Amino acid sequence: MEQQVDLVDVYEHLADGFDEAVNELAELVRIAGVSAQPTQDLARCADAVQRSMRLSGLETRLIEGYGPAAVYGERIVNPNLPTVLIYGHYDVQPAENTDEWNSPPFEPTLLDGRMYARGSSDNKGQHLAQLIGIRAILATRGELPLNVKFLIEGEEEIGSPHLAELARNNKALLRADIAITSDGPVHRSGLPQLVLGTRGQLGVELRARGANQDAHSGSQGGLLPDPAANLVRALATLWAPDGRVAVRGFYDHVAQPTERERSNLAALPLDLSEHFATYGINKLPPPHPVGFYERLMLLPTMTIVGISSGYTGPGVKTVISQSAMARIDMRLVPGQLPDHIFALLRAHLALHDSSIELVKLSSGPASRTPIDDPAVALITRAIEQATSHQPLVVPSLGSTLPNYVFTDILSMPSVLVPYANADQNNHAANENFELSRFMDGMKICATMLHYLAG
Repeated sequence: MEQQVDLVDVYEHLADGFDEAVNELAELVRIAGVSAQPTQDLARCADAVQRSMRLSGLETRLIEGYGPAAVYGERIVNPNLPTVLIYGHYDVQPAENTDEWNSPPFEPTLLDGRMYARGSSDNKGQHLAQLIGIRAILATRGELPLNVKFLIEGEEEIGSPHLAELARNNKALLRADIAITSDGPVHRSGLPQLVLGTRGQLGVELRARGANQDAHSGSQGGLLPDPAANLVRALATLWAPDGRVAVRGFYDHVAQPTERERSNLAALPLDLSEHFATYGINKLPPPHPVGFYERLMLLPTMTIVGISSGYTGPGVKTVISQSAMARIDMRLVPGQLPDHIFALLRAHLALHDSSIELVKLSSGPASRTPIDDPAVALITRAIEQATSHQPLVVPSLGSTLPNYVFTDILSMPSVLVPYANADQNNHAANENFELSRFMDGMKICATMLHYLAG
């Protein structure tokens, strides 16, 4: 490894103030801030994030008019220096099934080196680690080695519906050389990872309609249209026998992985038996011509995520339902534009059953930063210094984040550096953040800023 930046004083300061950092995180997670159930807690979360930013030496203000207020902060040391934009979110998932929690979800509980609470790792602990890393640099060095900007929004957990508009209308304010997001977990092996993209998403609903009311399946069977049968027949046309999507043109613009991306994927740790056993599948599926990680990250998917029609309660109700519905989730990759894929799907359904109505529910494009971007090597070195582990460089997540806002709208490279433990249980009961990972996040942030300063 090349010579490291000397940050001993910064790391020691972080260790000395660690208990205070844990207490600050505890205060943040006590404020619920569930964006799916908006209340005044969202405004209280924004105020709390502002306080944390001010403690980290940032000038801060709220950006309003785009859903719950986004919190913006900046420290401009010198306009001629590089600028890093750090993104996160203060909203959290609901925690309604409290009987599944071992402790109250919004009352932080420290146990076995972890903080258990909703929002501890997704995402309050991760963006707080960034802020405290900055705080430590200022306390030990007096000034940052570059400019920083923060954007912490309050709608990520419901798909960031206003983030793109916010970015388009605030391009000058958000201008930077690179965007960094710390969200999600490290690799399931426990190794840190540097992620360079996310898949896009398109959610649709297929609706089939028949008579204007339910009808007796004995007296009207074979006479009235059967929406459920029509829907099933239409769904069956969407996939070829080998599982590939059969919609004409679906794969036409899929960006092919580079040799280096394929090489990095091949180096990722993988235990297929363990992976499938986690989901109760003890027999491995047949070999696939495309590798596990390439399918997970670099190829598109089409999945039925919901289907409904007729009576499904106790006993039997012999009726032809007047309607049927199916919801489909597609994960898209660079080269596939959601609006174009929607048009292809609509044309496909029109060929097979023009009575099926297609409704768009959600969409967002894919995003990927090239693996040979100069910042990738710098951040890799920073993570290795801060954690003593060389990170896995991963071309893309299988899931979707609003990464395209930074790459497509704000025209900057964008990377994800997750800090949370692999078993963080985000979106589930007993969400938690390993405190050692919390400390690693502070160190990684401070180290990244020094390497990116050049």
